[in-house]
Amino acid sequence: MHVPSRSLLLAAAGVSFLLYPTLRGFGPETGAAGADHFGSQTWVAAHVLATVGFVSLALAARAAADDARGRGTELIGWLAVAFLLPYYGAESFGLHALGSWVRESGTVGALAVADDFRYAPVAMTTFAIGWVLLGWVGARWIRDAAGVSGWFAVPAGIGLLTFLPQFFTPGPVRIAHGALLAVALLGWAVTSGRQEADKIAPRRRSTAAAEPVAG
Repeated sequence: MHVPSRSLLLAAAGVSFLLYPTLRGFGPETGAAGADHFGSQTWVAAHVLATVGFVSLALAARAAADDARGRGTELIGWLAVAFLLPYYGAESFGLHALGSWVRESGTVGALAVADDFRYAPVAMTTFAIGWVLLGWVGARWIRDAAGVSGWFAVPAGIGLLTFLPQFFTPGPVRIAHGALLAVALLGWAVTSGRQEADKIAPRRRSTAAAEPVAG
């Protein structure tokens, strides 16, 4: 399977994680206001962008998996995505459908159903496992920063390690977290793009030198 360049994937993840908390909004999640919040299109867009960010990170790990250590990070990344996406699917589409129905029917009490699956034991367990695994990817990025990934991998790794704790902070803190993670990933994308260009340039020169000269 052809995988886009790591720089493009890191950039896609950075933009996604910036827009995720920004579009999500942090208004009331109960009563009529909560129904409006869940039923908005920006709620759906925000959570879909989050899934784009997760998949982009896993693909970026695949693009860099040129040795056993890289393949291990890739595997952990895909396991994290596998545990996170079901919960985000429920957030993206289940809560949106519930909010839209409550808004149209006026049955505000039905919004309490949201907590039945958001905080159900299995849902919370898979959600937590996904974040622990994604934090593990971040820890590996930090470990490999000096010799492999570059120093932008350090703040990016810290961003992944703190992704789960930041869910328990106010909205402005979550938006700031998304912005800092985006800066780290975009900076890493730029340096990764330069590294990719440096690798391609010698091959192009050698290919050009090997071509016969017409005349």
